[in-house]
Amino acid sequence: MEQQSQNFNDCFDPRSGLVPIAEAEERVFDQVSPLSTTEVVSLPKALGRVLANPATSSIDVPPHANSAMDGFAIAGKALPDTDTKAFEIVGEALAGKPWHGICEENQTVRVTTGAMMPKGTDSVIIQEDVTVEGDQAIINAGHKAFANVRQAGEDLKRGEVTVESGTKLGPAELGVLASTGIGRVEVVRKPIAAVFSTGDELMNAGETLVAGSIYDSNRYVLMGLLQNSGADVINLGVIPDDYDKTLEALSSARKKADLIITSGGVSTGSADFVIKALEHLGSIDLWRIAIRPGRPFAFGRIGDALFFGLPGNPVAVMVTYYRLLLPALRKLMGEHNLHPAPVLKARATTSFRKKPNRAEVYRAILSRDEFGNPVVSSTGQQGSGLLSSMSQANCFVLLDDNDTTASPGDMVDVQPFHGLI
Repeated sequence: MEQQSQNFNDCFDPRSGLVPIAEAEERVFDQVSPLSTTEVVSLPKALGRVLANPATSSIDVPPHANSAMDGFAIAGKALPDTDTKAFEIVGEALAGKPWHGICEENQTVRVTTGAMMPKGTDSVIIQEDVTVEGDQAIINAGHKAFANVRQAGEDLKRGEVTVESGTKLGPAELGVLASTGIGRVEVVRKPIAAVFSTGDELMNAGETLVAGSIYDSNRYVLMGLLQNSGADVINLGVIPDDYDKTLEALSSARKKADLIITSGGVSTGSADFVIKALEHLGSIDLWRIAIRPGRPFAFGRIGDALFFGLPGNPVAVMVTYYRLLLPALRKLMGEHNLHPAPVLKARATTSFRKKPNRAEVYRAILSRDEFGNPVVSSTGQQGSGLLSSMSQANCFVLLDDNDTTASPGDMVDVQPFHGLI
C-alpha cells in the first residue's frame, strides 16, 4: 500500500507533465466495455436506445407492387407506339382498398397513390396525361412501360437485415422497423450515472444565496448532457469539502451506478478531497490533461464503476464532457458506429490565441459571409467560468497541440454543437 501511495503521488504531482488530449481520449476509451444487460421495449420507447441484436424484415417492403402516382394502371405492352389509344375503365383501386378483378390488355383501372397494382397491370400513366371520355381513358403514345410503380421489396426484402446491432435508434430507424411490422425491440439497458458537485461554496438552485456562496450550475449541465445522451441519472446533490462525506458519497455511488461523475474536487488545492477519496476506494488512470479549458480532469475506477472527475469551472465541464466522457458513454451504451462529430473548416474573423504544447477549445459562433462561405468568430471572453459563452456559442474552434495562434483570415477547425449530441 505504501508503494502504491508513493506511485500515486509521483504520478499526480502537479509539477509532472500533462497528458496530451489525444492520448487521454484513447486511454479513457480503451478502458470502457459495453454493457451486456438488455431489455425489451415498445417501439415508441426505443428512440435514442441502442439496438442489441440485428433487426431482420419478415416481409417485403412494400409488400406488394403499388402505384407511385394518381393515374391509370395498365399493361405496359398495351401502350400505343403511335397516335392515341382508348382503354376501357373497368374499376378503381384506392390505397388500402384493392380492386380484385383482372385487368385485360385493353382495359385500365383508376388508381390512387399507394394503391395495390391490379392483376394484369404493371404501369401507371399519371392522370394529367390521360383524357377521360365517359368510361374510356385516352392515352397518347410515348409513355414507358413499368413507369410510376413501386415494386414489391423495392425498399426492403424479406430476410434482409434492416437495422444493425449497435445502432442508436433515431426517427428514421424507428420508421424502418415499423415498416416491417416490428413493434418491440431488444435494446441495451440505459447506463446509470451518479452525479454530484463538491464545494462548501455551492448552493442549490431555488435556495436563498448567502454571502460567499454561488449556485451550483455544473450539476444541472451534467445531468442535462447525460440525459440527452441516453443515460439515467442519480442526482447526489452537493457534497461539502469534507473527506469523510466525499468518501461516503463515492462508496454509495459505486454500488448503484455504471459511471460516477463529479464536478470539482480534482484540482491541487488542499480542500480538494475527491482525488484522495478515490485513491482510497479505487484506482486512477490519468489526471491533468493538456487542454484549455479542462486541465483538472481525472479518470479511473471505483469497483465496477467508471469514475470521471471533471473540473469545477462550468465551460471546462462541457468541454471535457464532449471530448472525453461522451465517446466513453456511447461505447458503454453499445454503439458501434462511433464516428467522431464532424469537423469543418471555416475562416476566422477574430483572433484565437493559443499557448504552445496544449490543445485549446474556444467557444465560437459559426455563420456565413456574404458569399456563403463559412466564417467563425469568438464569443468574446473565454474564461472557463463563463457559462454564458456556451449558451451564446454554436460551435467549438479546435486548436490542437501543434497549432499556433489563429489570426483573422486564417482557416481553423470548427466542430458544430449540432452532431456532438
